[in-house]
Amino acid sequence: MIRTLRGAWSRRGTLLPLLVLTLVVTAGAVCVLGFAGAAGTSPMLAVPLLLLGAVAVPATGRELAIARRGEVALARLRGLEGGSLWTLLAVEPLLVLLVGGLVGIGVGAVGSRLAAAIWVDAPAPGVGLAEVLAGLAIVAVGLVAVLIGMAGALREPLSDQVSIASRPRRASTAATFLHVLLLVAAAVAVYRSSAGSGNDPDWVVLAGPALVGLAVGQIVVWLVRILARLAVGRTVGRSLPAFLAVRRLARVADAATALRVVVAAAVVAAIAITGAGQVDQWTGETARLRAGAPLVVDLDGDAFSALSLTRELDPDGRWLMAAVLVPGQGSVAARRAFLDTARYESVVGDFLAGTPAADVSRRVADLGGGEQAIATGGDVRVTVRGVSRRLSGDLRPRIALAYRNPNGFTETVAFRLRVGIDGAESSATRPLGDCFGGCVVTGLTMRGSPGDVRLPWILTGLDFGGLDALAANWRAVPEFAPAGVRPTAIVPVADGLLFPVTDNPLEAFPASSGPRLPVLATDTVDWADAPPQVDSPGGDERPAQVLDTLPALPLVEADGLLADLPKAAAGAPPTVPAAEVMVLARADTPSEVLSQLVESAGHQPRTLAQVSAATVEHTGAVQARVYTLLAGFCLLVALLVLVASVARQRSAWFLDVAALRVLGIGASQLRRAGLVEVLSLVLAGVAATAVGAVLAVRLLLANLDLVTVPEHAVPLRTHVAVLPVLVVVGAVAVVVLVVSGRGRGIQLSRSRPAILREEAAP
Repeated sequence: MIRTLRGAWSRRGTLLPLLVLTLVVTAGAVCVLGFAGAAGTSPMLAVPLLLLGAVAVPATGRELAIARRGEVALARLRGLEGGSLWTLLAVEPLLVLLVGGLVGIGVGAVGSRLAAAIWVDAPAPGVGLAEVLAGLAIVAVGLVAVLIGMAGALREPLSDQVSIASRPRRASTAATFLHVLLLVAAAVAVYRSSAGSGNDPDWVVLAGPALVGLAVGQIVVWLVRILARLAVGRTVGRSLPAFLAVRRLARVADAATALRVVVAAAVVAAIAITGAGQVDQWTGETARLRAGAPLVVDLDGDAFSALSLTRELDPDGRWLMAAVLVPGQGSVAARRAFLDTARYESVVGDFLAGTPAADVSRRVADLGGGEQAIATGGDVRVTVRGVSRRLSGDLRPRIALAYRNPNGFTETVAFRLRVGIDGAESSATRPLGDCFGGCVVTGLTMRGSPGDVRLPWILTGLDFGGLDALAANWRAVPEFAPAGVRPTAIVPVADGLLFPVTDNPLEAFPASSGPRLPVLATDTVDWADAPPQVDSPGGDERPAQVLDTLPALPLVEADGLLADLPKAAAGAPPTVPAAEVMVLARADTPSEVLSQLVESAGHQPRTLAQVSAATVEHTGAVQARVYTLLAGFCLLVALLVLVASVARQRSAWFLDVAALRVLGIGASQLRRAGLVEVLSLVLAGVAATAVGAVLAVRLLLANLDLVTVPEHAVPLRTHVAVLPVLVVVGAVAVVVLVVSGRGRGIQLSRSRPAILREEAAP
């Protein structure tokens, strides 16, 4: 054991990247598993990280085998073969993998607790059997990957193992097959994603971003080598730094290989950032549509109790608005929302700006179409006045007011008044029927008494159950007149409704009591060529007039109808039990008004933040945030691979520099050669990352199931976002430039020609 530890310490520069790599992969996997137990997310989200780890570890195995070539050759000379030789080589990496795995399990457990506390406000379970088994599985797979990386060195001829020179070799058949298999796997992942794999995508689809990134990275590695070989002949005798750079890229197998993992991690990061941003935007829009306003207070009463409460607490309509949502079953048209649209602009304002329902504010005023008088009181009072200032005497006007009661039946209340001709006023009061559930005026008939003086008079007051019914926009019906005779009709004037000189009864109707109820509909509503119908809050059918169709509406989201609550509830049966009655309020509602509302409703207000949190929990949108956490671990893996690759090449780079200095090539030209090589790698990495990110977002993001879109919700529309791609591309450029640039730095003391003799010395 002491000998093994001494050997491991002597090769710490090679084993340390393996240790850190194992720690990062294990910590990421355990973190995702632990968070999945707390938030109910998919543990399969860890697949891209495990895939990148499986690609990165064999490179460390190959380097470890190269570092132990002399030891392997000596063991083979002593007759050690087969299992004994493999055991000798496996002890060191096994110890490193076990230490990295154990530490990674602890780090991952802490990370899962922090993520759960931040994102779901729930404690993550401790390290369980699943996390331990996952860590051991990563260690086992890592050991196999290291041994696979060593296999090439073990199969080398003994003469090559004892040689001090390391010559470039062609890629083996197995390596070429694995590279082609990687391209095929990426194509399969894209196909399965486009074909759709249900609401729970399998590991192939989840691994798609990493596979696409690895495939694009591999293609770029091939292109770098091919273009470098073509450029070797073109740069001979023209530019020595360019010639040295492309010759090195063409001959050194590992010069660009690390880009493959870097590009794959960057693609995973790009799709994670894009997905998280678009899921957060979708969640915010969905929460606003579900809430309808900044504050929501549930009410246990019916539609008219909500209307009465808002008008009692907020007579001016500045802060509160009654609303009813009927979720509906079956057809989309059965899903309907009703708002007190006269208060919409004051209460909602620009709350829905930026959502698919933003255009509602432009059309909502048309839903009311003139306020309709809704009575919840017990009396109706009329007031009339004569208009003559010169004559004396009495008029005996007759008025009949028709209204619809809460059961949908029409009733009439009649008045007989006596009023002076000379401008005096007279009033009369009659009881209404049971209008606690709301009555609505449907018509008005005015006439004079036989034998009266033929003079006009004015209906100056119409208090209908506590509301001013004259405020409605009245539509007069002219009486029939023979040809050539001008017809007579009730005339709206500043004081009220003028009854002209006629012996016949005249009629008028509120303009808002038309035969069809104005509604806004979502694009998904389809009446199958039948006349549009809408159910009232009480469930009775009303003919509907569709004013416009929009992508989404408040409360009903992407499926349903929106109508004016006072119009729809007037004369309707009692509100259906399935309806959700609520009061919507502004964010800056005065505390005293809000306190009275809470006291009357018996429910605390729900804020937009609470609705958003419930939406995130209901839709599993936190998975998108977990994916960004996973992408962070992937980037760490890529950074480790790049740093380890550059560190492995650094000693060979110093030898090349020393050999070139022997030939008389100056340090300035060598620095320019290193710069050309580094810039070539940066350009290749940037191009591969941009192409891979765009392809992954376009082909895979929509089917990664980062969020479960509920029925009736607005769809999540994914697209390529420029900013995340630019951020990731910029990060790749900076990392490759800094790490590779430092690796290609010229240190005259470490690249002096004398080191060639030291390397050649026995």
